[in-house]
Amino acid sequence: MNMTTDRWIIIFGAAIATFIPRIIPMLFFKNKEIPPSLTKWLSFIPVTIFSALVFSDLVFWENDLSFNPTVNLKIIPSLIVFFIAYKTKNIFISMIIGIVAISLMLLAF
Repeated sequence: MNMTTDRWIIIFGAAIATFIPRIIPMLFFKNKEIPPSLTKWLSFIPVTIFSALVFSDLVFWENDLSFNPTVNLKIIPSLIVFFIAYKTKNIFISMIIGIVAISLMLLAF
């Protein structure tokens, strides 16, 4: 096989791997009602995934686990953003304050 054929096989395989997990639940629940308990359980998945991604990025600084705010410069801005997001419930304000906070930390240190 040449390089072009290999690429098309990889693209086709990735498309199938993406398509199958999306279509199977639709086929399974086509004529069924989703139980409220399952709907509630599924509602926590995006928050859980987002939390795992954010936490892993926050605690690692230059491939080292660090909770020390003098070493890991992302700790203090993240705490500020969490507090602002909790108080204001406004994603735009939280993002702006987060960008400003991390910029100031990187400039200061």
